[in-house]
Amino acid sequence: MAVVFVALLPHCQGGVLMGVWRRVALVVLTALFAACSDAAPTPTLAPTPEPTLTPTVAPTLVATEVLINKPESFEGYTLFEWGSIYLIDHLGRTVHKWMPDPQSNLTKLLDTGNLLLHGNREIDIEGNVVWSYRHFQHHDLLKLPNGNILFLSRLTIPREEAIEIGANSNALSCSFLWGAHIVEARPTGPMDAEIVWEWSVLDHLIQDFDPEKPNYGRVEDHPELVDINYNLDTACIPDEKSRLKSVADWMHSNALDYNADLDQIMLTVRHFSEVWIIDHSTSAEDAVGHAGGNSGKGGDLLYRWGNPRAHRAGTYADQRLFFPHNAHWIPDGLPGAGNVLIFNNGNERTGTRRGYSSVDEIALPADGYNYSLDAGSAYGPRDIIWRYVADPVESFYSAKRGSAQRLPNGNTLVSDDGPSKRRIFEVTQERETVWELAPLMKDIDSMYRSYRYAADHPGIQKILAFYRMIYRAAIAGEPAARGEFDLYLADKELTYVKEPCDPEDATPRVFLHVAPERMDDLQEGRQRYGFNNLNFDFLERGAAFDGKCVARVPLPDYPIASVRTGQFTPEGELWRVEFEVGDGPTSPALR
Repeated sequence: MAVVFVALLPHCQGGVLMGVWRRVALVVLTALFAACSDAAPTPTLAPTPEPTLTPTVAPTLVATEVLINKPESFEGYTLFEWGSIYLIDHLGRTVHKWMPDPQSNLTKLLDTGNLLLHGNREIDIEGNVVWSYRHFQHHDLLKLPNGNILFLSRLTIPREEAIEIGANSNALSCSFLWGAHIVEARPTGPMDAEIVWEWSVLDHLIQDFDPEKPNYGRVEDHPELVDINYNLDTACIPDEKSRLKSVADWMHSNALDYNADLDQIMLTVRHFSEVWIIDHSTSAEDAVGHAGGNSGKGGDLLYRWGNPRAHRAGTYADQRLFFPHNAHWIPDGLPGAGNVLIFNNGNERTGTRRGYSSVDEIALPADGYNYSLDAGSAYGPRDIIWRYVADPVESFYSAKRGSAQRLPNGNTLVSDDGPSKRRIFEVTQERETVWELAPLMKDIDSMYRSYRYAADHPGIQKILAFYRMIYRAAIAGEPAARGEFDLYLADKELTYVKEPCDPEDATPRVFLHVAPERMDDLQEGRQRYGFNNLNFDFLERGAAFDGKCVARVPLPDYPIASVRTGQFTPEGELWRVEFEVGDGPTSPALR
């Protein structure tokens, strides 16, 4: 193997440079690069003005500038989805990037370093699907301590069947009704799973509309059951994504959480403006009924909070939640452990909207495996023990999505999906903003959640260890070429290494052109170019860590004559390296 040519070209301009470029790779450049590249609000810091993008930033890039970064912030790695999935460091620099297909609106980092994604999928560090299960899943899923996957699904009930179980035919104008369904699946292979437990809201209904139909009773006497007629008159929506004419998105459950100590599940029910808790310790048979499990109540609701109107135990004045998201127990070991943190969006379809969002923390009235309730009243608490709102309150309003996470130092990370200011920020218990990511500027219409992970989180350590291993393996051999990045070739893999390296050094897209020894090895559409085009996003194939940038790219199996690779930055700067691999003749296109 002999290094033939190494060139570092600092700028895409100048007559001499263009002459060299024309002689070396005008065909490549022309073909591949079209462009170089309800308590009283508590005042907090005034919102930071929204920045504008400079013309040099391409519209497909994600701006990850950190606007605020104070010492009181909890330093770690932040994971979020914005078209692609990004893991950024505390300075806002991309450390690693995944581009799953199809895209995901929910992602969670596992201790293995893999990601659990929307659509019942698990992918590894390199983006390979390691598990997938074809069963309808929406909004949320999680991995249980036993390795099973708990996920939200839903049941579609035709209008006629809904009326037969007590739905008010005058209120239900839709063709179908959607109901909440929770599934626990045990993975049995890379593309399969076995359902081992289920819960359906249809087994726990009540109605007082028609005494001749099932589930008839006094709604106000049964807070453990769900009124099939609550919210029906406002729940009908056009369904543009399926063949259904219209659907009553009656409940719109959007979040799951699991408490291992209690073996209970928390469900956020957006269109009821409630949080529900059910017993997971039940058998499959008990989950259908009203007895059994640790609570003795089967699959009935053990607790519900946020909107007493949903079970005739209060008025609008008693309502505390307004189309919420992401309710969950604060985990053990964190400030507020055992309390519930809720992203309270602040709107309702009926027009009784609050007009601003908040993050609310409540203490549950726990009584063993059950929850205290006085007959004829709503579950407590009446008071929220901590709340974040902005100043002015309307400057923080995410009507459709959002999340909140308690951090180890007591701060709270917030995802704000407000349409004019989608951002991630961190606030203290005193409601001071101590970290804020610049609003994300990309042609994507939502940001569902974000998560912050400590540097010693097992998943973060697995990701960094994986690339440290690649780095050590690469530098143990002789480089195939040296340049802006040193290139190492072994076992049909090309490894890019730069040290020292800032994460931003690895941001520009890499071009990689591989010429075979025999043109017949190329697919017909590439033979006229004389090389295979393997361009890639560096951080999709690698990571930036410990002052190093490392990426590993598999090469084709056929004999390779030569390789050319390089990188454009957003400013137009270019580096380029070319080297021979085999003993065969170099393609004319690469001379």
